[in-house]
Amino acid sequence: MLRKRFTALLMAGVVAAMSLAGCGSSGDSSGTGTENQGEKAANAEESAGGTVVMARSIDSETLDPALASKNQDIWMMNFALEGLVRSTEDGKDVEPAVADSWTISDDYLTYTFHLRDGIKFSNGEEVTPEDCVYSINRAKNMEGGPYTSMISAITDIRAEGEDSVVVTVEQPTPYLLSLLAMFPCSIMPQAYCEEVGDEGIANCPVGTGPFALESWEKNNGMVFVKNDYYWQEGLPTVEEFHMNVVTDDNTRMMQLKSGQIDMAEVPLSQLDDLKNTDGIVVEEFPSTSVDYIILNCQNEKLQDVRVRQALELATDKEAIIKAVSYGYGEPADSFISPAAPHYNTNLPKVTRDVEKAKQLMTEAGYGDGMELTVEIASGNTAELQEATLLKEQWQEIGVTLNIEQVDGATASANWSALDYEVYFSYLTSDMTDTSQLASLWCDYDSTQCWSSGWNDDKQKEAEALVEKAGTEMDETKRAEYYGEMQEIVAEEVPNIPLYNSSFYVAHTTDIDNVAQTPLGNYRFETLTKSE
Repeated sequence: MLRKRFTALLMAGVVAAMSLAGCGSSGDSSGTGTENQGEKAANAEESAGGTVVMARSIDSETLDPALASKNQDIWMMNFALEGLVRSTEDGKDVEPAVADSWTISDDYLTYTFHLRDGIKFSNGEEVTPEDCVYSINRAKNMEGGPYTSMISAITDIRAEGEDSVVVTVEQPTPYLLSLLAMFPCSIMPQAYCEEVGDEGIANCPVGTGPFALESWEKNNGMVFVKNDYYWQEGLPTVEEFHMNVVTDDNTRMMQLKSGQIDMAEVPLSQLDDLKNTDGIVVEEFPSTSVDYIILNCQNEKLQDVRVRQALELATDKEAIIKAVSYGYGEPADSFISPAAPHYNTNLPKVTRDVEKAKQLMTEAGYGDGMELTVEIASGNTAELQEATLLKEQWQEIGVTLNIEQVDGATASANWSALDYEVYFSYLTSDMTDTSQLASLWCDYDSTQCWSSGWNDDKQKEAEALVEKAGTEMDETKRAEYYGEMQEIVAEEVPNIPLYNSSFYVAHTTDIDNVAQTPLGNYRFETLTKSE
């Protein structure tokens, strides 16, 4: 998800005996994406079955789709949950899921979705239009839900007949399908949800995905089993999928190399070694992830755009990539990744220019230098290394960067309250549209421009472009609006985009058909394990 760096873990009890689901017991869609999935399933038929074990570095905190906000939660949703529609594997479009077709009214205000014939949840109950209405309204009205404001674009949702759902919006909403493909709009059985309550959903959601969650031992791992009611015949192609938690990178890699596990989340520091290890395959997937430095535009020293521009010119992005990401990454020129829709390919490439940066600092009245402070989470070695490099680089233009290590929650709270000067963060997009990230960075009233405090005439220009793109159904015009917006943000520097990075998954040679979308979601329904 869009996510800043969090490290806190939520300790909640496991809910037992969760029914048959597990946990102790203006055109029609064509559906071409799911046809491709069918081809994969047919090709993998001989390899179907068995148990696959993957290890990652951190456990999930909640699997409630209406409350999830961190990547370790969000990326697990596709195992068990689906919406009316879902993201395509390339993360740039939507395809049928619970609904196999839909129509859009001529005025773009009414969407009618037709549910798949006979589709069932993993507990064997048939999916009804009422379940869809309940699930989306629950996310829309969830107190403290991070996506309620986005879902509020839906003004009404109602069941129509035995197999249709009608969604209404107040104005043309070009990102509506992308919104409905996001995890908060996952379809769950109303009766089950009301029976187990919010805690039960958080520990064992039930959906129409390829797997069902059978058990979850917090901070140890999850066990998913094949959903025998899955709507796509022949999928998933494995009987069980175990997602273990192994926090130590070295231990996780040793388990992979020794064959104790089949797959693993890979630390960048060990990518080179794994690529040269017999019997191990490292797969790289395009990502919407962007790391950057946020600058508090309301801070007296950072209000002047020339100072912010100077700081970017003084930043050696290549050196940071080499040191922090072991060379795995590309210098970024936008807060939007090249793997995301509407990325502006014509943005100027900012290269390090110390002399120009010094000139800008002098013009802004800081020729004699200034002091800034960056707060980083205690124990975060990557952030410390990044801050140390910046301290050296910015010193060349007279900026003394003080590094304060504080509790991660404190740093995050200070950032949210605009009580900071410099802050490190990163984002991955959650949807197949630019509207989420664009609003995040350019809408002051709702996000304070992602807590950068950017709020001037140029910000208002960018926000107006985002608003126009948010109601424009012509994709060519939307691309123009988002392109202009990115040019303004790049010029005004409320953030310094550092680098774009990929996703990496390592596995043994008997594993095939691994997929991870640019949004980060794992797509393992066609994954196979050879005997």
